[in-house]
Amino acid sequence: MGVDWTALEEAIRVAALRHAAEVIAEHPEQNFYAIALHGVSTTESENISMPLLALNSVEALERDRQSESRELLVERGEDLDEDADYEDRSDAQSEEQQRGEGLMDSDNEQEEESEQSADDSDEDTEDLDQVLEAIEADLEADDNDSFYSDKWEPSDWHWSSIELCQDPAAQIWSDAMTEQATQEGWENTIKRYYHTLVAVAHSIREELNERTKVDLVAYVADDDHAEKLLELCLTPQQLDEHFPQLEQPVQ
Repeated sequence: MGVDWTALEEAIRVAALRHAAEVIAEHPEQNFYAIALHGVSTTESENISMPLLALNSVEALERDRQSESRELLVERGEDLDEDADYEDRSDAQSEEQQRGEGLMDSDNEQEEESEQSADDSDEDTEDLDQVLEAIEADLEADDNDSFYSDKWEPSDWHWSSIELCQDPAAQIWSDAMTEQATQEGWENTIKRYYHTLVAVAHSIREELNERTKVDLVAYVADDDHAEKLLELCLTPQQLDEHFPQLEQPVQ
């Protein structure tokens, strides 16, 4: 017996809508911007699994990024509590340093000239550092919004691995699709499966948009066909707003 694709689409749609609506209702203060179905591979394997559901909000994304930045600083051994402007007191000198001041006085005049030259060089270096930091910040800002950033990677989201169906239901669907792949070929079966998932993405976006504060981006996520799936799932307006680089030039 083959897969009842209509029944499978309805089962995934109902489950995804229920789980997503619960998460959104539990966090009314947050702005949810994306929902995705993911975890289904197009690479041939022993079985075809049910998708995972993922959601994310603007607030959760920022919080997770701040936590990640803090963890990186800790790994580098940087003291987060230390004042960035802290400097040792200029009068905190040892007795040996104080005794040596008399010997250093004779060299002060020569050092003043070299210090002046070094100061000029330091100013040029600081100007260059500031320019490079500004460029780096701009590049990071672009990367933070690109499709291949954590903003659009469901496995990195705060709500990333919500199971839509529990056993035995999930296993029944998985077995049915795997059996059909054996009979009709993996490629034909997985294409039909992805067609079903894209239809679900369209449906839940329309239904959940009434519960979100921004136009919800809903899509099927897969590394091998990422851009094509975005074009199939998103509206033209969403593609233009979030992924303008995917627009094809007019011939």
